[in-house]
Amino acid sequence: MVVFVDLEEDPEPFHVLEARRLAAAAAVMTANIESRNPDLHHDVEKPSMASVVVPLPAAEPEPTLTFQSSATEAFGCYPIVIAIAQHIDLNSLDSLARTSRMIRNGLLQYRNAIMSSTLHCSNEAKPIDPESVFRFRARASNWEYMEDGRNYNGKSGSCARDLVSECRRCGTVVCRNCAIKPPAQVTLKDRHRRLCQPCTKAPVASLVNSALDPETPLLDDAVKREICRCEVDGVWLCQPCGRSIKSADGEYQCIWKWRSQYGERLGGLGTGIGEGDRGVICGRDSACVAAKECENETDCDAEDLAVSGTNLWTATDDVQLDTVRYQRTPSPQLGPGYERHEIEGIGGVVKTKFVRMVKVGACVPEWDDERSQHKILGREVRGERRNVCGWCWRIVPGKADLEKAGITKTKL
Repeated sequence: MVVFVDLEEDPEPFHVLEARRLAAAAAVMTANIESRNPDLHHDVEKPSMASVVVPLPAAEPEPTLTFQSSATEAFGCYPIVIAIAQHIDLNSLDSLARTSRMIRNGLLQYRNAIMSSTLHCSNEAKPIDPESVFRFRARASNWEYMEDGRNYNGKSGSCARDLVSECRRCGTVVCRNCAIKPPAQVTLKDRHRRLCQPCTKAPVASLVNSALDPETPLLDDAVKREICRCEVDGVWLCQPCGRSIKSADGEYQCIWKWRSQYGERLGGLGTGIGEGDRGVICGRDSACVAAKECENETDCDAEDLAVSGTNLWTATDDVQLDTVRYQRTPSPQLGPGYERHEIEGIGGVVKTKFVRMVKVGACVPEWDDERSQHKILGREVRGERRNVCGWCWRIVPGKADLEKAGITKTKL
């Protein structure tokens, strides 16, 4: 076999020369076989030196609908499809269409109706506030502004349709533009709230939903939906609920720092603190398993109480108080009674004390190692003890709960 090379032109690549050499060798072997067996008839075409014939791949058959069940057939029914679409967003709808070919074909029949029936943000009908657009864009990525308690009317941008879900705390349906921006990863350790002993010993199912069977396992869908998933799936809160989480975390940390500084060792100044009902209350507050009714006294003004109603935590400005004071006619309800008591304060100032019965959670336990080492909520941060999330107000399973279910936190 002889290979002719033209040195005046650029050398051809090695793989081209190798292909020509193999083609020539195959032609020589075919000629030798035909000379030895002249009676052999075949339809094989001899390879040429110029080109190598590559057979075309056969057309693949169209895949058949292999999986078929009553669930996939139900997606061909219009009322069922619309009812499902009203509870999911566009991202979930796309994932649903990718699960099965039959489901996709069923959804395509009613595509236009389904696209308009998916989950909508609760603020979609509100007008866009042009004054807060630039302010919101500037503060959206700054976590320090999340503690601003002012309420902004309207919204700063158009609502989205591709990522819509319920607020993990109040259940209001909000889109990604109306939800708070995800807090920094380092702040996740500040969201833990300690539980009392009865709440840590009670079954998780009874804490997340009283209607569930207490023996419902942790891996059940009804329980997994109601536990805290801020660390796994991210934080999803509406802006009214999300603005106060930073200040609430700081206030709770200050309570424990104050508790660690006072005790029986400092001249008996802290004697009795932490015993009975004088400790830090349970993180579930009035929903505590061992909650009890206690008498709560609040100093207030009669006009302030009349304006704010039963909500004593709503601040009222002085201008509104003066307006009510001079326009409202005297009423016996504003005077002293069973719930309102007039007391004389310092300097002879008469104040009104509002007395009511409220449910207060039990006191949480304290350990000496936390006081000596000044480590606040160390067991809860490490995941050793069951606690409650201060952001979404849901239960965070502890190490014993995960071992009982036979899973880890990443698989929850």
